[in-house]
Amino acid sequence: MFAALIGACAEAPEGEQTVAPNDGLLRDFIDGKYDAAGHPLNAKVLEAHRICGAPGATGIVEVRGTCDIALPEGADYGALTVSARIRVRQHQSRGSIVTLSALDQSGRVLGNQNLTVSRLRAANTWIDLPINLEDTAQVARVTLHVEPGSRVELEYLEVFPKRLGVVVSPGAGVYSDTDKITFELPKGKKIERLQADGVDLRPVLDRLLSERRATVINTAFRTLIEVRVGDLLPARGDLTELRVHSTGDTSRTQIRRAPVPCVFEGDPAGKKVLVTGFQPFPADGWHENVSAVGVTALDPAALRGARVMRMVLPVEYDRAAATIAEVIDRCQPSSVLSFGQGGGEIALEEFAYNLQDTGELSGGAADNRGIIRAAHPIAVDAPATRETLLPLDAIENALIDAGEQPQRSQDPGRYICNNVMFSNLGKMAFRGKAGFIHLPYTTAFDDNERARWGKVVQAAVQATVDAP
Repeated sequence: MFAALIGACAEAPEGEQTVAPNDGLLRDFIDGKYDAAGHPLNAKVLEAHRICGAPGATGIVEVRGTCDIALPEGADYGALTVSARIRVRQHQSRGSIVTLSALDQSGRVLGNQNLTVSRLRAANTWIDLPINLEDTAQVARVTLHVEPGSRVELEYLEVFPKRLGVVVSPGAGVYSDTDKITFELPKGKKIERLQADGVDLRPVLDRLLSERRATVINTAFRTLIEVRVGDLLPARGDLTELRVHSTGDTSRTQIRRAPVPCVFEGDPAGKKVLVTGFQPFPADGWHENVSAVGVTALDPAALRGARVMRMVLPVEYDRAAATIAEVIDRCQPSSVLSFGQGGGEIALEEFAYNLQDTGELSGGAADNRGIIRAAHPIAVDAPATRETLLPLDAIENALIDAGEQPQRSQDPGRYICNNVMFSNLGKMAFRGKAGFIHLPYTTAFDDNERARWGKVVQAAVQATVDAP
């Protein structure tokens, strides 16, 4: 898939310019959304007793003087909201009560919010004190300063992307009819379209709301609509592609009735190979993902000594990788080849990195569900890098023989493709072959184009199976 970080390449000879195979990998999709636990999705939520409490403190904390807070996992980037959940217990007759400030790594104040007596509408009630940073910012520290003579309690501090959109929770996975699904939107916004495999479900949701078989909950920053899957999708199939549209925002995810079946096609006596591509990206993408086109266009009957199981994955941090990991355990493939949508070339990825990080862009690059990650490890106890387990020399030669011009790449980004590759390599260690190949960003697919990408996937699979 798209990645936010493009690694440096070797220096070009004088007078020439080297283009990395993944240049142009990112096609921006930048927003923030919500989780199902009461906080905006992607928020860093810092509980008061952990940041402003004395050792051993728990729960709500009364802040005295200034509480200086360093953000965990480093700075947050982009157009952000910094919000403190506070309750004023006591204050002077006039003037300032409390000031919330956001600072960069050098200590420069990026923005602040001052709560004065004249602005306070009610004491002894919980309120959100937010700073809205309009421009791209790098927030590293936050201070909460309480004036002498005031008593202020803090419940938590949270930092999250300012642009809040619509999201489906809990994301792609297997759902029973009694499981609940939640649509989360910015407060005051509405679902304009709700589609399951292209069929409009908005009338169904409206009826369920009127019958109180679906519920609406409003919080400080968002509106949640919760409904049972069986009520919303009584006649659903094994796999449902769900899309939710609100003003200027779209989310999409996959709802399955059961785990993906272990169906392998091709030579009955051949080695089992799992081949994966991705859904369209971004969530409101108007064209197919070239990786899914290639995987679905692959002709299993054309393979020798191989049988393939093909999957099109959700574009979601962790959940795409987890889907593959579950299939590896249950279906026992000897090789796993994952394909993604890349830049301008076929890129044979040599390494994956233990990092999810798209935060250096303005607002970050959200996945199709809305997750944004900044400097977040994929697996805390895993190594920093993992090297491909694919026979890249053999694959490169096979693709050249097929008329293509593949390039080697040492940077698959730090987005969903890298997440999948890193997970696959860990899962397949000591089991077999695994790795990742980016296909060039493509928007139009006639019969010839589909056949081309199907043959590219076929050549990579065949070379992998044939290699010792």
